[in-house]
Amino acid sequence: MRKYKWKSILALALGTVMLLLAGCSKNAPENAPNNAAAAGDGGEKVISVWGLSDFLKGDESPGQRMIAEFNEKYKGKIRVEGRYMPAAEYNTAIQAAITSNDMPDIFQTPSGSDIRTFVANGQAMPFDGLVSDTWKDNFVPGSFAEGVNVIDGKTYSWPLTGPQLNYILYYNKDVLSQAGLDPEKPPATWDELTAMAKTVTDKGKGDVFGFVFGGGESGVTNFVNAFAAGVAPEESGGFNYKSGKYAYDGKATLDSFNLLQKLKQDGSILPSSYTMKGAEAATLFGQNKAAFLIDSRARMWLVKRDTPDAKFGLAAVPTPGGSKPTYYYVPANPTGYMISASTKNAKEVGTFLENGFTGPMFYEKYLNSGVALTPIESINNNASLYPYPEFDTFIQLHKDLLKVRPDYAVRNPLTAQVIVELGSIDQPKIKPGFNDILQSLLSGAQTDPQAQLKAYTDKLNKGLGDAVDKVKASGVNVGLNDFAFPNWDLAKDYTADDYKALK
Repeated sequence: MRKYKWKSILALALGTVMLLLAGCSKNAPENAPNNAAAAGDGGEKVISVWGLSDFLKGDESPGQRMIAEFNEKYKGKIRVEGRYMPAAEYNTAIQAAITSNDMPDIFQTPSGSDIRTFVANGQAMPFDGLVSDTWKDNFVPGSFAEGVNVIDGKTYSWPLTGPQLNYILYYNKDVLSQAGLDPEKPPATWDELTAMAKTVTDKGKGDVFGFVFGGGESGVTNFVNAFAAGVAPEESGGFNYKSGKYAYDGKATLDSFNLLQKLKQDGSILPSSYTMKGAEAATLFGQNKAAFLIDSRARMWLVKRDTPDAKFGLAAVPTPGGSKPTYYYVPANPTGYMISASTKNAKEVGTFLENGFTGPMFYEKYLNSGVALTPIESINNNASLYPYPEFDTFIQLHKDLLKVRPDYAVRNPLTAQVIVELGSIDQPKIKPGFNDILQSLLSGAQTDPQAQLKAYTDKLNKGLGDAVDKVKASGVNVGLNDFAFPNWDLAKDYTADDYKALK
């Protein structure tokens, strides 16, 4: 992997993103307000933590319970004050804090920005020297990557969660039983799924259906991507990291959309699915109005919370032949919690991070909440922390179905400039978007899925090429090859050695 001088590169590369921080000073002056001022005569140090993650929301949240435990343990020495804010409020508050040189000691990257923005602006302090030399060893392999959360060899954050499985088949056991189907045998193939959904719908007599989803948000896209992984996993999500090209018109997407159309034609989809939100779909699933729901890892604890009497199971999303699908993720993340460059209590911040926020004191509570896995494998494997029986299957599905994919940001951090041009790899500037096209095709307003999706794919590939050419013309060393990983073995995790082999 190549090495780069980040402060000069990212000031240019992330110029668009840094509009969020317009007018803010790069470094806090010596007389800046002391956010972590010592109480009394320099005894107890007060550390402020701001974030938009739900795990800090409310006294019973994993984050606030961790803070309370840490404060008790370090009473008289360190006191942490955690503050949760919704995203819009948080983004405004952070911008105001930077402008007034009154940043919290620890802060989360706002929406629309990332770690590299703050490092380039001189607003973040590295963890190195504040945590132990063995601190990184606690996390899953690949959690720290140059150009992502490590800049010029210095560490600025950590992955907040472990692997996240975005596609799970949730099946309602009571609904299956009432339709005369085996509640302990979910469908493994597409044919089994359509047959079981049709049986449930026929016996439901207009009150209970085979399938429900939140089509009013991105439910159609989620459905198609979930099933596409069983046809060609490298095409699921639309961008093929093996070829470095978009593949929305590939066999995986087309076959998956045809499956959705078949379920619709059979009448197996709860009719309001096409306009409702994901939370509404999950509630109806929990209220025994549908047998099947495709949703992410977060839906499990929400169904438990909102419809606690629901009896449901979790399984891999069915595939054409019954084999297991494969999904991909990247362990290092360019967003997360950082240390403010203006903190007055760096040593105490390091103590809190290592012994509280990034350790068992927090992550055991986080896993026990049932929301997601942690980035610490030993905690994930501690069955005594599992909140309910379904969590065993939840853990196993993550282990069985997820692999690490290649990341263009790791291969060449200068691709950040291309992504700024595009808005994201999904190119949100190109309208209509993928979900809009699928919705239009599903409603019958448009026909010929192959032609519609090919036209969309061609626009995206042209957009990527144009963005690369524009950035390259400014003297930046990037190319389309930076987005292609021909040595990617889809059945294995992509490793540091694989990146090296590309040279």
